[in-house]
Amino acid sequence: MNLDVEKLYTELRMTQIELEATLRVKRSSKIHHYIEAELSDVEESMRRLENGQFGTCELSGELIPADILQLVPTIKTKKDLEHMQTFYRKSLH
Repeated sequence: MNLDVEKLYTELRMTQIELEATLRVKRSSKIHHYIEAELSDVEESMRRLENGQFGTCELSGELIPADILQLVPTIKTKKDLEHMQTFYRKSLH
């Protein structure tokens, strides 16, 4: 995999810190549940980086493309990737 693992881990760690801080401040917020879910995804991605499973589909074990992982390091499955692709738009230029 051509990802800079240390850089990616650092970015995930910074995101984790930001999400934890947000949860402390916005305890009664309507989006609290979503922030907790994102924090859980970030922590799971960090664990997968630590144990060498990062970048593989949790269902099939297939590799997830590195360019996608750089954009969305919390992606879990190839099915998630397919779902994301429904939101892709082609440039008008």
